Amino acid sequence: MREHKLALLIFLIMSVVDAAEVSLSPYFIKMIIDGAIKTVGDMERLIPTVLLPAILYASMPMVLNIFFRVYEYAYLKTMPIIKSDITATMFRYLSQHSYSYFQERFSGNLAKKIFDLMSGVESIIQIIHYIFTTRFIIVLIGSAILFTVQPIFGIILAVWAFCFVGASYYMAKKSEALSYEFSEADNVVGGKIVDSITNILSAKLFSNFNHEEKLISKSLKDVVAKDQLLQWHMMKTYFMQGTLITILSASMISGLLYGRLNNWVTIGDFALILALSSTVAMNIFNTGKEMIRFSKEVGKCRQALNIIVEPQEISDNTNATELNVPEGKILFDNVQFQYKDAEPLFENKSVIIEPGQKVGLVGHSGSGKSTFVNLILRLHDVTHGRILIDGQDIRNVTQESLRKNIGMIPQDPSLFHRTLMENIHFGKIDASTEEIINASKSAHAHDFIVTLPKGYDSMVGERGVKLSGGQRQRIAIARAFLKNAPILILDEATSQLDSITEKYIQESLWELMQNKTTIVIAHRLSTLLHMDRILVFDKGKIVEDGTHQELLAKKGLYSELWKSQVGGFLLDRDDGILI
Repeated sequence: MREHKLALLIFLIMSVVDAAEVSLSPYFIKMIIDGAIKTVGDMERLIPTVLLPAILYASMPMVLNIFFRVYEYAYLKTMPIIKSDITATMFRYLSQHSYSYFQERFSGNLAKKIFDLMSGVESIIQIIHYIFTTRFIIVLIGSAILFTVQPIFGIILAVWAFCFVGASYYMAKKSEALSYEFSEADNVVGGKIVDSITNILSAKLFSNFNHEEKLISKSLKDVVAKDQLLQWHMMKTYFMQGTLITILSASMISGLLYGRLNNWVTIGDFALILALSSTVAMNIFNTGKEMIRFSKEVGKCRQALNIIVEPQEISDNTNATELNVPEGKILFDNVQFQYKDAEPLFENKSVIIEPGQKVGLVGHSGSGKSTFVNLILRLHDVTHGRILIDGQDIRNVTQESLRKNIGMIPQDPSLFHRTLMENIHFGKIDASTEEIINASKSAHAHDFIVTLPKGYDSMVGERGVKLSGGQRQRIAIARAFLKNAPILILDEATSQLDSITEKYIQESLWELMQNKTTIVIAHRLSTLLHMDRILVFDKGKIVEDGTHQELLAKKGLYSELWKSQVGGFLLDRDDGILI
């Protein structure tokens, strides 16, 4: 907000001008009425007596009109930038959370929080500068005018305003808590709806729409209950505020009648005091209503901030440097890792992967293969020990430089709802069109892309739903070719390809692996026959280490897995196919 000081000053000036118009207009009316009454017997004095207050009264709308346009100009030059800055800042902070943070939360819910915060801050700024500030100045000017004309009425108005605002503030604190609970319940519903829509194919295939409707309806009932509780509280608040306004009106009329009977109140005073007290009362009443809205917006923003602005589990050290990978040597040095409420993995394990070495990872589901590569990518931090790449502790380098030096082809690639060109381009932002097409050809993706009506400009749908699993995998492989990082990780990179395409891709991948440190997670052990080395995982431990032939000769777990293969896949211990 510091860079918008001029706009904030204009907002403040507008509040003063608006308050002055509301408070002074009744005073000018009093002067005109009193002047007209005083000159009843001398009409020649009428115009000179009422001319100045009449001109001031008539000019107030134009003055207000000019200042409102200045205010709106300052607003349009400032508020969109503030909202944009908030969105960018929140997205930047949110994106730096750990991978596990996103695994535990609905993506739609997180996106909604950013927009809740953006709209909430705009409302809060409007309420503070235009509502609270203006109304406060109105009370000050109005009380001062009444005190100057008739002190007792100024005192009554000031005391009433203090009591009204105090009672409204007390009620607003309760509404903030209720609004927080309502916002929380509302976001749960939003997250579940997004989750259902994202998995719409599963709902269709299993004919479980009724189940999804019941889940959402259950959450909606909670939203309705909390919304009604909030509305009931607001209704009680408005009733209290209306009662206080009635008390003010009765007090002012009683005082005016008493003053008139005792000849210390003029007819103009009637007009001034009734008009001004009524105007101030309605402004304060609206302030009370805005205080409720202010509390709702604060509750919504606080709820959004509590979720997004959590301490980041994984962050760069203050003195983090850029990772330099001249060779690609990876060292696990006495590493131990533990998921929350789970058994430790890799207890004090040390493993060296030499530069350019091709290493396969095998084991039953849940044995620790994915965790092993996720630790290298620093999607999780080790709980003990350290991981070094070319002698550099990955906790002492920036996460961006670490991941720029690692190419990853996941088993189930997720694409952006953008064009094919943009999705492949994501592997190397500064790549040329020629480089992108060459990468696509190497991944055997070019042929299917050019058959599409819009070719490389074809949209792939949310998460790539318009493409088959094999096509998405080829796009992910094209990204890896384009990135050409010194360390390569493949997680069943060809599992969704047909046998003929897989043969070509395997040849291309073998070319890509040359002069790179490569880690391959595989369930089909036949894909690891040419690996320099195979690590066998079991229950979070590396139990065997060697070449294919060496591991077969040991007649251990790897040999057991090899013998139990059916169609190239591993059988789980319960005779279920591991996928």
